[in-house]
Order: sequence, then structure tokens, then C-alpha cells
Amino acid sequence: MTEFDRITTDNWTVAFPSDWPDASDSDGTLYFESPAGDKGFYISLWIMSDEETRGSRELIESFQRTELSSFFPAEETWQVISHVSEGDATSASGYWEGINGARKYWICGKQIAAGKHVLRATFHDYDSSGPEESSDFFSTIVGSLALGAA
Repeated sequence: MTEFDRITTDNWTVAFPSDWPDASDSDGTLYFESPAGDKGFYISLWIMSDEETRGSRELIESFQRTELSSFFPAEETWQVISHVSEGDATSASGYWEGINGARKYWICGKQIAAGKHVLRATFHDYDSSGPEESSDFFSTIVGSLALGAA
């Protein structure tokens, strides 16, 4: 059974396998990767400016549009498995998932927004055996991602 560590900050929390080291670059986005290098996840918190007028649901949908166009380029063969958003102007969440079967590359994204905070994470299986297996593997990590008091 996999043992999990948990990072909890003033604004968010996530649990992940305890043997995954922090492999972050210096750009402010955290990245944790499996020891074999075949799986990993990125996490970042955005604090929107006081001038931002979009509500939480609108922010989630905007982040999703950007992420989907970035991670699923038109010139590659990606199958979008899921793409949802829910909530309202006060708080919202979103999720998307896709796979490039030829590259054996599965990826999903989760976004959570409340107040001026948007928490976003992407979860990568660089050697996927299929979407169900990848989704099952990451389910605990994805499910643990939470935005605290905003």
C-alpha cells in the first residue's frame, strides 16, 4: 500500500506518494515526480488582482480554455475524455482529462476557485497503460487537492 505525505499551506493542501521528491524549477510552480520519472504533477496558486471582475466559475472556465489549448495541441492526436466545470461566481471547480494513445501520455487538470484565489494542478502519466489505469492511480492525489479559506 502506498504511503502518502501531505503538503498544507495557508491556502491549499494536497496528498501524494511519500517517495515522490520535489522536482520543482525556480519558476514558482511546484512539481513532484515519481522515482521512476513516469508520473508527476504540477500545482500552482494564482491570486487574482483586485481589478479582476470575473467570478469563480468564469475564472475556472478561462483557465480551462487556456490549459486545454496548451496541453491538447490541434496538430497532435488527443482524445478529450472529460471536461467539466461547476459552481458559481463565489466558488467553482473544474476538471478535464485526455490521452494521446500513440504517445501513451495521459494528463488531467483540476482547478478550484474561491474569492481571489485560483488553485490549479495538472497530473501527468508519461507512460500510460490507458485512461482508466491512469485515472485510478491519480484518484487519491486529485481528490486530496483542496483550496483552503480564500
